[in-house]
Amino acid sequence: MKKLLTLLLAAGMVVSAANGASAVEMKVSGSWLTSFSFTNNLYGKNALWEKNYTGGLDQHGNLKDQESGHFNAAQRIRINFDMVASESLSGRVQLQVGQGQNFGSGKNAPGYYSWGSNGVAGPGEEVTARLAYLDWIIPSTDVLVRMGRQEVAMPSYTFNSPVLDDVIDGVMVSAPINDMVAVNLGWMRADAGLSKWGEPYEAHNTRDLAYLGVDVTADGFKVSPWGMVGFAGSNTFGERKDQVIDYDDKGNLKYLDASTHYYWAGIGGELTIFDPFRFTADFIYGGNDADGWGEEKGWYAALGAEMKTSFATPFVKGWYASGDDADSKERGALPEISGAFDASSIYFDANGLLSPTIDNCSANSTWGVQAGVKDVSFIEDLTHALSVTYFQGTNNTDRLTTTDWRYRTGDPLDVNYMTTADSAWSIDFLSSYKLYQNLTANLLLSYLITDFDESIRPYGADGKVKFDNAFRGTMNFTYAF
Repeated sequence: MKKLLTLLLAAGMVVSAANGASAVEMKVSGSWLTSFSFTNNLYGKNALWEKNYTGGLDQHGNLKDQESGHFNAAQRIRINFDMVASESLSGRVQLQVGQGQNFGSGKNAPGYYSWGSNGVAGPGEEVTARLAYLDWIIPSTDVLVRMGRQEVAMPSYTFNSPVLDDVIDGVMVSAPINDMVAVNLGWMRADAGLSKWGEPYEAHNTRDLAYLGVDVTADGFKVSPWGMVGFAGSNTFGERKDQVIDYDDKGNLKYLDASTHYYWAGIGGELTIFDPFRFTADFIYGGNDADGWGEEKGWYAALGAEMKTSFATPFVKGWYASGDDADSKERGALPEISGAFDASSIYFDANGLLSPTIDNCSANSTWGVQAGVKDVSFIEDLTHALSVTYFQGTNNTDRLTTTDWRYRTGDPLDVNYMTTADSAWSIDFLSSYKLYQNLTANLLLSYLITDFDESIRPYGADGKVKFDNAFRGTMNFTYAF
């Protein structure tokens, strides 16, 4: 009898669990990227590519030459698990294997998946939850609330946002007012120090953001004014919490000892009433209330136009972002959180495809123009895109050459710090062929022609920094499911 009761109880629990599970529908989607790349004079994010001074240090402490080409193979897997209870309630967890997992790497942390390394992974190769958020609609309304780790991008219509276009933790609320107007607001925590048991609590160690935006949509146009403020505590710099920011009137060093407030105001939009033409525009102004070297104030503007035809879409775009002046200690650039400016596939953040790039996600201190054509197709399932971009720096050259170190904010070895004497051309060609419904092969060829002023970039006693032209070729396979 006991065994029968036990079996009945177990069966009841199984049926109950099945009924509970049936109330939530599980949906699986994702992407699997595998890339094979060849690069020349290009050594990844924040690295330098130059003929005589790049490639690490030799045994004497001098910069080595690594001009020769480099082959790299990498993959990244992202799997979305959507748990849908109803149209008003759902949750998503996105697991990621490798941020850009190189074949044959991974020799540090045991217990994770890795290619060519017996199941151990190096930095960035472990399985992580890239996204984890809950979507729910406030009862009896159309107001959507998203809570957790999510993708957030500031409104930007010409290029991707140079301020924020990334994964971030927070709560975002979208409230439609009517068919034309929707209000978006949110709180985001960009950074926070961890409180640990047995260690003193450290106050003011977070960086928080508050956002408010409005989307106005009608036939033929859309416009999005928005604003955001940020609060950075005095202890958010960790080991650098005593960061030097200026000299006082007596010549003594001043340190960051109070919270810093940031602010951004922007507006962007598109005009499609003149179909097949589409026009875009963006403007952002931002700054902070820090003192001395910590102060930032700057702006960004962009314009674009394109014409869609049956066989191709030609386009032209341009941008301008302020830079550092000669006679001020503060930065003249727009403060950023984590942007994704995409004006070039080799210098900026377009068409990553897991290949090494300079990966400058910022438009700061540059201006440029871009012309190209996309959606070109002569054969079914095969498309092409070509763009040519010219860009130049807006930082004053004195920021690299002055002997007054209060104004020497530029680094001669930094390829991302462009002055008015530095310029470059980026040529990007992308072809995509759909092998199957869910599998696409992408071939990307990018070439960067540089013209940096060597005379304002000294290195050592008699050397000059030289940035050579760079090449990037990538064969990528993307499985989207």
